[in-house]
Amino acid sequence: MKISVIVPLYNTRAYIREAIDSILAQTLAAHEIVVIDDGSTDGSAELLEPYGAAVRVIRQDHAGPAKAVNCGIRETRGDAIAFLDADDLWTRDKLRLQMPLLAADRSVDGLFGHMRQFAGAEFPAADSGLSEAQPGISRITLLIRRSAIERFGLFDDALRTSDFVPWYSRAVALGLKTRMLADVLAYRRLHGANTGLLRRHDQQQESLIGLKRALDIRRRQCAAAAPVPSLRQSDQD
Repeated sequence: MKISVIVPLYNTRAYIREAIDSILAQTLAAHEIVVIDDGSTDGSAELLEPYGAAVRVIRQDHAGPAKAVNCGIRETRGDAIAFLDADDLWTRDKLRLQMPLLAADRSVDGLFGHMRQFAGAEFPAADSGLSEAQPGISRITLLIRRSAIERFGLFDDALRTSDFVPWYSRAVALGLKTRMLADVLAYRRLHGANTGLLRRHDQQQESLIGLKRALDIRRRQCAAAAPVPSLRQSDQD
């Protein structure tokens, strides 16, 4: 199985090279790395020129992370797809730990892992250490079969701040099968420009939209599966 890595990029000049370096340092190499520059204005994409053919950069007008990720899915050809946000990092063995398990178990669509958070330089020193490891139901820990994305659909690019929770909730309702590995596979960086800090309300609202859609799917499934009551003799008379 070949692995495609998709990195949505928007104005994260300070972090993008660290993110790419963590992909290139993998003990199991990816087949391709595709960065989708979502209309950056800070020169982020230009920092990737020294990587040459190792990193393919595709530019689009600013439209949000969901549209960037969807563009990456369409432009890549790997049998399995992994994602890394431009301000986060992978551990060196992420792909090596996930890929053999995904290849061996056809009943599983994707694999998650644990992740830890760390604070950027703008946060107080007391808060700069790594957090405790926690289950990472997150795009950055996921390795998923392309066939699963084809089955459950792309991300909703009408959502601008919370694309993964709505997609994951809908996919699970439709039958997505995943496993959670105990290993730490990614580090999520906390910094002043995190969407979760700047647009927390919007993110929460879009997550709720996704959860409601998933609940509607489950209700329809339950209604379709409900037995049809049989007619009693007295009802037929």
